[in-house]
Amino acid sequence: MRVASLTTTSSLSLPADSYIYKIVHVNGNLAAISSDDSLRLLDLETLREIAGGVMNNVHDGVTCLQTVDHDPNSLLTAGRDAAVQRYDVRNGQKTMRFGDDSNAPYLSLASHGTNIAAGTELSHSQAAVLLWSQTTLRPRGTFTDRLLTVCYRDTRSPSRPLQNYVESHNDDVTEVRFHPTLPRCLLSGSTDGLVNIYDTSIADEDDALVQVQNHGSSINHAGFLSNSEFFALSHDETLSVYHLSEQEGSADEPSPTVFGNLRPKLDCEYIFDVILSGSGGVGAIVGAGSHSKQHLDLIPLRKASDWSFDPSQTIRLSGAHGEEIVRSIHVNHEDGTIFTAGEDGLVKAWRTSTGTGEEQEQIEVGRPSKKKKKKRSVVDGGNESGRFKPY
Repeated sequence: MRVASLTTTSSLSLPADSYIYKIVHVNGNLAAISSDDSLRLLDLETLREIAGGVMNNVHDGVTCLQTVDHDPNSLLTAGRDAAVQRYDVRNGQKTMRFGDDSNAPYLSLASHGTNIAAGTELSHSQAAVLLWSQTTLRPRGTFTDRLLTVCYRDTRSPSRPLQNYVESHNDDVTEVRFHPTLPRCLLSGSTDGLVNIYDTSIADEDDALVQVQNHGSSINHAGFLSNSEFFALSHDETLSVYHLSEQEGSADEPSPTVFGNLRPKLDCEYIFDVILSGSGGVGAIVGAGSHSKQHLDLIPLRKASDWSFDPSQTIRLSGAHGEEIVRSIHVNHEDGTIFTAGEDGLVKAWRTSTGTGEEQEQIEVGRPSKKKKKKRSVVDGGNESGRFKPY
């Protein structure tokens, strides 16, 4: 185990008792959303607010913050006011607004290229997964032809989503994630305990829903660990790793890796997320926090023959955010600085010791793995007859 040292702390001049929900890296700075409904830009070196970098009242109840991978100067936010908005961080101006007719609060948000997905709170007996894009699909042709292709819809006035899946979940949609290499493959997780996989190039919801995984308890986070595997983390800290379904006629699906309740296994009181790692292969970092002991452990989750934890390579943030929950983490890959944000309203910067090769490993924390998959998953394409097999 290595211990990281606290180097900088910033309160962002937030009102008392504010929470910071998420931090992301944008245009060489940090961006943060907080419970006062602000979006703030911070200098990466000092954690001080950038002049003109405070955008107040971005939503009536901001919930989500995402980067835009094809535009380093933009950020996406979502909120309980049933809006997704895009901001230009150079001038603080809102450049786009997305929505739907339900007016349900948005609880989750994802972006991949020109595609944007959001998940809603249960409202009027419906919980929706929505998709907006500058692309659409060809109705006929080969499997390859059915991939998303450019169309003429203008996202500067997106009055309706391209896809609106309203029957696949029956409770709040707490997570949406795009596949790392296939933007038409979308994952959603819900407090109904289900993790769903969609092929968004298919218009009909029944056909688009290609896999349903029942995790058995309310989903806090879910996402892809590789091209062929995804994880589910529940609100009661249970973790499992599942396989994407293979094509019809393939051998039986591999069994999931079930870790169960992580609190006794990792000696923690909460798990804040599972973060992709690029440290030499398929892997991730699990953030395990303790209120009473006031620390946060970043524990590698790696795959050899199966998934397992590597406690010997744990990075401990002693003190963390005191007795408050850590909500978000970002690692600066240029120098290995770890940034955290929490329910104490603070952003903190941490560093491990240098000169022993340790920093390089820390730089990899949170970087998506580029290791090639060993076998072909159904979501990797094929011909028209290569239909998905429901779970």
